[in-house]
Amino acid sequence: MTTQPQRPQPRIVKFYETTLRDGEQTPGVNYFPEEKLEIARALADMGFDTLDVGFPVSSPSEFEAVRLIASQVENAEICAIARAVRGDIEAAWEAVKVAAHPVIEPFISVSPIHRQVKLGKSRQEVLEMARTAVAYARTLTDTVDFALEDTTRTEHDFILEVCEAILKEGVRFVTICDTVGYALPWEFGQLIADLKREFPTIRISAHCHNDLGLAVANALEGLRNGAERVDTSFNGLGERAGNAATEEVVMAIRTRSADLGLDVRVDTTKIIPTSRLIAKYSGMQPQWTKAIVGQNAFSHGGGIHQDGVLKDARTYEIMTPESIGLSPTERRIRMGKLSGRAALAAQMRELGYTLEQEQLNRAFEMAKLLLGKKRELEELDLRYIAETAMK
Repeated sequence: MTTQPQRPQPRIVKFYETTLRDGEQTPGVNYFPEEKLEIARALADMGFDTLDVGFPVSSPSEFEAVRLIASQVENAEICAIARAVRGDIEAAWEAVKVAAHPVIEPFISVSPIHRQVKLGKSRQEVLEMARTAVAYARTLTDTVDFALEDTTRTEHDFILEVCEAILKEGVRFVTICDTVGYALPWEFGQLIADLKREFPTIRISAHCHNDLGLAVANALEGLRNGAERVDTSFNGLGERAGNAATEEVVMAIRTRSADLGLDVRVDTTKIIPTSRLIAKYSGMQPQWTKAIVGQNAFSHGGGIHQDGVLKDARTYEIMTPESIGLSPTERRIRMGKLSGRAALAAQMRELGYTLEQEQLNRAFEMAKLLLGKKRELEELDLRYIAETAMK
């Protein structure tokens, strides 16, 4: 008798949750300090490792918000970002040094277009700024991460040069950024694999934007190829088309853990409450078809789908509403022009009507006629149809 080889234990993914910093860069979003604190507490209570809570040098209110969170949230690392200049780094450290677990993350643009247009710096000057930033930050704290902005449009040899320099200065995590959402998944995965091969001890955080709708796919490829940590933002908030969505990365890993060889230490049952809290304070409601947290994520409109879900939800749902903090009653079977009798009967039962088959047939014909004039049936419509069909 042969025994099947056991799969190795899944690797636990670390999270750098950036709803409060990159997410706040969403045009139109502006959190007040007390709102940022409430969101930070919710994120920390979910189990995220590091909270990126702001850019202290950018404004007095931002400094205040970062310091407030640092002083009151103890169950996660509290990180502030800084440009790779001394004044920014000092402001970041001043804001987070009161934290139980403070982190600072300087950053610099490394791509040719950013070096030339944004910075007006040569390769050598950018390399030296990165090295100096890490060296100075390390005089303030041991927990110094560093982000390479626009990494995926940067010369491969220069990425290696910068990584080598900051690793020598004792950087903790190197954040590889697909800042403009340009990379394809296999390209991003290959870049991470190359860096791991070149620098076996490097710890990589994958930071992906969604300009081509590939942020989550790129993040997962980065993790599969050796990144230890992933940067994410709730509800996909962020510049332009947003960042890799926290809830999507978490549930992709949790749902396909065995196949990815990865897992998370995050309380997924708090996804919906946290998503709704962030939507309230950001003023940005997720689109209805948004994965995981959209209103339609557990809604079914087609008759074939509705019939299957009513018999066994696993026919068309790969996760349960309860797993993300919804109740089973929030699964929606919507009666529309493509719906079948099973959906109508289910909605009638919810309203307290049990129709015999002939009555259901009459009700179904009436519903279909009415749906030629209305997009969706309201409760009043359904009650009228039921009462009429039962006469």
